[in-house]
Amino acid sequence: GGGIDCAVRSCSDPATMGNSHGGSRVCKLKKKEIKALVAKTHFSVEEIKALWLHFRLISSSEKDDNLIDRVEFQKALGLKNSTFVDRMFAIFDADGDGGITFTEFLECLSGLSSKAAPEEKLNFSFKIYDMDGDNVISVQELTDMLRATADENDLVLDENALSSVVASTFAEIPNHNDHITLAQYTDLLADHPMMLSQLTLNISALIAEQLQGGEIPLEDQDGAEDG
Repeated sequence: GGGIDCAVRSCSDPATMGNSHGGSRVCKLKKKEIKALVAKTHFSVEEIKALWLHFRLISSSEKDDNLIDRVEFQKALGLKNSTFVDRMFAIFDADGDGGITFTEFLECLSGLSSKAAPEEKLNFSFKIYDMDGDNVISVQELTDMLRATADENDLVLDENALSSVVASTFAEIPNHNDHITLAQYTDLLADHPMMLSQLTLNISALIAEQLQGGEIPLEDQDGAEDG
């Protein structure tokens, strides 16, 4: 599996993602908020409550503001390479305001969960490489991200080796004009299915950890179920 393989593998182990207990086990989401999140993600009510507790742990680790900032994000994921962290953070922080809200957090995790369709993971991994958001991956972007992910994984790749991986990746793409479109990327991954298999976060382990204490109570116990 070509060079792209190591990049997507870097984000496939969230076991370190802020896994201390501490704090209250009461979920402060309203029932109608949870209902809306169930509708737009792959998660159940209990899973959403568990991930909310997890989000609270991360978002309060530096500053308790119900937002995950870049420092908290890097610490929670246990990542060290700044380029890689910047990319991952930018994808989670969908509106680009510098803080990841619970909805942004949940939608991203949903797309990386074992229940997500291959297309969702494919789109996510494409975004990692498409650093400027112009819907194509340039030679420079592929080179920069592979360098960052090699560094993240403690792989020693000199510039010649890096150029050779990038060249061999582009050589697999007919009529590429020095950039890779989403359609070409899709074809490339069809020939290397192992690349996407790495892009599944073991979110069930995080959820199971939060559920060890039994059902998570809602602060909004008498909240109406309606609309």
